[in-house]
Amino acid sequence: MTLFGVMAVASLSAQVTYYLIHTKHWPTVRASALPTLIFVVILQHSGINWDGALQAAFFGATFVGMTDRSRLGWRRVLIASLIFSLVFTFLIPYAKGIGGGLGAAAFASCSVVYFLTNAVKKMVKFARP
Repeated sequence: MTLFGVMAVASLSAQVTYYLIHTKHWPTVRASALPTLIFVVILQHSGINWDGALQAAFFGATFVGMTDRSRLGWRRVLIASLIFSLVFTFLIPYAKGIGGGLGAAAFASCSVVYFLTNAVKKMVKFARP
């Protein structure tokens, strides 16, 4: 249940941030901070018990949404946010006490999607006669 919630929140967060930056032309920090603030206020009033994990997942996934359009489109941002939620759920607990875990998880998830996409493109290009 936690993984599903983190995946849903991370997907929503990354897409909203990406939309605000690339469609509404908001500055990146504002596009990350305002949705996070709204989400935290809504979560505080909803009474959901595991709000700490969801707040961190939402905020961390905004880093995925800050990706430049030339690197990742909205579909790849969606995939990167799902990878981020897996990294957040299974690897971040082992990095307690080390700062920058959310940013590192976002960087790793975006990097995986970017490099896999480029590798597949090169393979397809190489396979064509």
